[in-house]
Amino acid sequence: MRLIPNFGASPVDEPAQRLLGTAILSASALLLEIALTRLFSVIFFPPYVFLIISVAILGIGVGAAIAALRPALTLWIGLSHGSLAAAISTILLLLFGVSGFAAELPGLLLIFLALPYVCCGWVLSALFSAHASASRLLYMSDLLGAGVGALLAIPLLNRFGAVNAILLAALGFSLAALYFALGRDRMLAVIGVGVSGIAFAVNAGSPFLQVDPAKLANEKPIVTALADGGMVLQTRWDAFARTDLVDPGAGRPLRIYVDGGAASVMPTAAARRQLMGDIGFFPFATEQPERVFIIGPGAGLDVYFALNSGAGRIVAVEVNAASIALVDAQRGYTGALYDRPEVEVIVDDGRSALRRTREKYDLIYLSQVVTLAAERGGYALSENTIYTEEAFIDYLDHLDEGGQIALKLYDEVTLTRAVSTALAALRRQGLDDQQALLHLMAFIDGESSPPAPLLLVGESAFDEDDSLALGAIARDVGFTPLLLPHLLVQPPLDAVASGAIAFDAIIADSDADISPATDDRPYFFQFEKGIPSSLIQPLALAAAAFAAVALAVFSRLRVGERPTQRGYPFLFAVLGIGFIALEIYAIQQTRLFLGHPTVAITLVLVTFLVGGGIGSGLSQVISRGLIQRRPQLAPAAIVLLAIIWAWLWSPLSDHFQAHGLVARGSIAALSLLPLSLCMGAPFPQALTLVGNDGGRQVALAWSINGLMTLVGSVAAVALSITAGFSAVLWLGAAAYTLATVTLAIVHRQERS
Repeated sequence: MRLIPNFGASPVDEPAQRLLGTAILSASALLLEIALTRLFSVIFFPPYVFLIISVAILGIGVGAAIAALRPALTLWIGLSHGSLAAAISTILLLLFGVSGFAAELPGLLLIFLALPYVCCGWVLSALFSAHASASRLLYMSDLLGAGVGALLAIPLLNRFGAVNAILLAALGFSLAALYFALGRDRMLAVIGVGVSGIAFAVNAGSPFLQVDPAKLANEKPIVTALADGGMVLQTRWDAFARTDLVDPGAGRPLRIYVDGGAASVMPTAAARRQLMGDIGFFPFATEQPERVFIIGPGAGLDVYFALNSGAGRIVAVEVNAASIALVDAQRGYTGALYDRPEVEVIVDDGRSALRRTREKYDLIYLSQVVTLAAERGGYALSENTIYTEEAFIDYLDHLDEGGQIALKLYDEVTLTRAVSTALAALRRQGLDDQQALLHLMAFIDGESSPPAPLLLVGESAFDEDDSLALGAIARDVGFTPLLLPHLLVQPPLDAVASGAIAFDAIIADSDADISPATDDRPYFFQFEKGIPSSLIQPLALAAAAFAAVALAVFSRLRVGERPTQRGYPFLFAVLGIGFIALEIYAIQQTRLFLGHPTVAITLVLVTFLVGGGIGSGLSQVISRGLIQRRPQLAPAAIVLLAIIWAWLWSPLSDHFQAHGLVARGSIAALSLLPLSLCMGAPFPQALTLVGNDGGRQVALAWSINGLMTLVGSVAAVALSITAGFSAVLWLGAAAYTLATVTLAIVHRQERS
C-alpha cells in the first residue's frame, strides 16, 4: 500500500488507497473529538462537554442516514468532496469556538459541531456501501486509523495544544480527501491540504486563533479574576487541561487556574500572615506531622503549610504536570518550594500513587482536590475516585498510629457527603455509627468566601481531651467547631451519636443525595437524586436517536420483505450500544490502576480500536469460514470475555498495582486484548451480510449503529450515576447477548 497518494492510480490500486484514506479520515475524526473535549472544557463545564461529544456521535449517524435516504448524493458529491467538507467545517467550528460567541449561542455551536461528523458519517457509509464485500478490511482500516488518532492525541495536545490539534485534524481530513480524489478533484484536494497545513504552521508559530479567558461567557472563576484586574502571566495547554498562571493584582499571591476553575494559591513569603490564616493550615499547626502525604498540591500552598509545620518528609502527588512546571518556573517567588530536600513531587493520581507504596504517614491531606467552588454543580458528572468509600479505606490503611486524614472541602453539603463516606469506610472496618463518629472532627471558616469546612478523620478515636484542645485552638483563630466527639454533636448527628437512629436514616430523609460515594458510583459532586438535570439535554438527543432507529426498524417489517432482513436494524442497534458500554466500563475500571486519567482513556481507546481493527482483519483472513458457519460465536465470545475480564480484573490489578506505569499499561492492554479482538468481528460481518441487499442497506446500518452508539453512551452515564458502573457492564453484556440471539435466528432463517 502506498503511503503517499498515487495520482496515476489504476482501478486495481484504488481500493488500497481507499483503505489508507479511510484510516486517515478516522484518525482525524478521533483526534478532533479528543481535542474538542479539551477546548470546550475551558469554555464550558463537564456536562455540556458531554453533550458536545454526544452531538458528535449523533452527527456520524445523521451523515450515514443522509447517504441511506439520498444515495444519489454519493455520485454527485464524491468521497473526496465529503472529506474536504469535513476539513472546512472543522475550521469553521474552530473559528466559532474561539470567537467568544460559543457559550452565548449554544444552539448554533451544536450545528457547527455536528457538521464535521455528518461529513465523516456520510463518507464512511458511502465507502462501505461501495465496497460491501470488503467490509472487514475497511472496518479494520477504520478502527486502526481511529486507534492511531487516539495514540497521537496525547503527544499532539502536549506539544501543540487543543487549538492547533484541531487544525491538525482539519489537515488530516484534507489528506484523506487526497487519497479519495480522482481526476480533476485531486487539485482541489491539494489546495485543501495546502490551506490546512499553512493555517496549522502559522498558528503554531504565532497564534492568531486562541481562547481569550477574559471573554468566556460563563461563570468560571478565571473570568471574574481577570475582570477584577487580574492578568494572565503564562498559559500551558496539554492533554490534561489548560493551565493559566494569573496575577490577581492588589498584591495578592499568584494563582493557578485549571480549565478556568477555582484558583489554587501559589505561596510566597511576602503573604505569610495571610496564608497562615487559611483553615487548611489547621491540621498542620495542631498535628505537626513528621511524614505528610498531599493529594493535589496545585500551586504549592499545601506543601508550604507542611514545611512551615516542620515536616521532615513530604510526598506531594499532582495529576496536572503543568501546575508543577509553573511552580518550578516561579522558584524565586515561592522560595524553590519543590526543590527542598524534604519534598518529593510526583505527577500521578494521588490515590493510585498511595496504593503503590507501603509507607505510612502522620497526615494525609486533601485540599479541594478538584479546583472548584461556586461552580461545584458544574462537575456533577465528573467521576472522582479521590472521595470514595474505598479511597477512605486506602487512606486509613496508610496512616501511622494516631495519624489523621484532613480534607478541606467546598461547602457544607460536600462536608456532609464526606462525613457520610468516611462513616461508611469506618463501618467497613468493624465500627458501628456511634464508634465511627468518635473518629471525626469538623470545623468551618465562616470568614472565607464561601465558608470553607475542614474534616479530620483519625486513625484512632478522638478522646475528650483532644476535642477540648482542638476546639479551643479553633475558636482562638476564628474557626467554628461543627463536630467535636464527646463535646459537640449537632443535629441530626446527635441522634446518631446517642444511638437513637442510624446514619442511613439521615441519608434516606435528605432531599439531596448524600449517600457514600463509591468506586462503582464515584460521583461525589452529584447531589441530585435520580437522573441529574444536566443529563436532560443528552437524554433528549438519545431519545430522538432511539425514535429514529425504532422508525427504521418498524419500516423494515413491511409486507413482502424477506424475513432475514428484518433482524438487521435491531442487530446494528445493539452492537452500537454494546461497544460503547463496554468501552466506558473498561476506561472506568482501569483508571485507578493506571493512575493518570488521560493515560487510562487513551490506553483503553487504543486497545479497543486497534484490537478491534486487527480482529476485523483476522475475521476476514483466518476465521472467515467459522464465522460464516456460526456467526453468533463472535458476540457470544464477547459476552463471555467481558464477564471473565470483570471478574479477574480486581485481583489482577491488585497484584500488579505496585509495578511501574509501563508494566501496568501492558497488563491492562494485554488483559483487554482478547475482548477487543472479538469486538472487531460482529459489525463488519453484519455489514457484509446486508451488503448483499445493496449499498443503501449498508448506509442505513451505519446510521443505526451511530445513532444507537449515542443512546448507549448516554444510557451508560445515566446508569453509572443511578446504579453504578457494574450496571454499565451488564448493559454491554445484554446488548451483545441480544446480538448473539439475533444472529443465530437470522442465520437459521437464511439456511432454511
